[in-house]
Amino acid sequence: MKFCPECKTEYTDEAIFCADCNVLLVNFLSKPDPMNECDNCGGEVDLDSDFCPQCGSLFAEDQYSCTNHPTGVAIGVCVVCQQLFCNECLNEKNKRNYCNDHVLIEAVEGWTVVFSSTDFYESQIVRGKLESAGINTNALNTTNIGIMADGFMDNSLGRTIFKYPIKIFVPASQYLEALKIVNEESSDGEIGHN
Repeated sequence: MKFCPECKTEYTDEAIFCADCNVLLVNFLSKPDPMNECDNCGGEVDLDSDFCPQCGSLFAEDQYSCTNHPTGVAIGVCVVCQQLFCNECLNEKNKRNYCNDHVLIEAVEGWTVVFSSTDFYESQIVRGKLESAGINTNALNTTNIGIMADGFMDNSLGRTIFKYPIKIFVPASQYLEALKIVNEESSDGEIGHN
């Protein structure tokens, strides 16, 4: 058997390239690097990591200073900006740490909303720009609202009336990079951020 080193799909011995990834197949897959499990969220963490990137729990035994208060002792890391913060500057929401600047960002299970619009096509443009920059995305509310209201047109007005905007989510660790791309596109006049 042969395997794709990217998507881990198994192929017959005759196959040469992965049909999905278009990469050369290998005879065996390398073992993944050993990981630890975070006590707070159960997420996988590199053995040499000082904090959990999924929830922001701090593992290091050394004392680190807060980004905002150099004399304050950091208790965790913001999952969005990945900066160290003390008890005064850090907020826990759904078992994840957020600094005061990022606590109001809509987040679900490690994914944050970077863009929201009632325009389906505008949302697809933004999603395409983010994915072409190498940022993972997930979209919410992409189904046709005609399913919800028989005979109602699926357009920006309908989505506004039903409070059914399309939301583009990115991993919390990629939020700042994604926001920069969205803001650059907005300033070029190609899209309007709702």
